[in-house]
Amino acid sequence: MTDISELTKQLENKDSIIRRGVVEKIASVEDESAIDALILALKDKDRFVRQEAVLALKKIGGSKAVEQLNQALNTEKNEFVIDAIKMALERLQSKESAST
Repeated sequence: MTDISELTKQLENKDSIIRRGVVEKIASVEDESAIDALILALKDKDRFVRQEAVLALKKIGGSKAVEQLNQALNTEKNEFVIDAIKMALERLQSKESAST
C-alpha cells in the first residue's frame, strides 16, 4: 500500500527528477485520495513535474480532477503543459459523457 502523505512530503525535494518520479508513483495509486497531492504538483516550478501531474489527474479522473485541471488551465503559462491539460480535459469529458 502506498502512503500518499509520505509521498507528498517528497514533492518538496529540490531535485525535479525526484519530484517527477513521486508524481508518477502517486499516479500509480489511481485513487481519488491522491488528487490533493497532485494539486500541489500542478503548481510545481518544473514544467515536467506539472505535465506529469496532468497525466496523473487524467488517469485518476473524477469531477475533482476536472475542476483542478480547469483551474490550472487558467494559470498555466507553458504551452506544452497547456496542451496536456486540454487533452486531459477532453479525454475526461468524453469519458464522463460516455458513462451518462
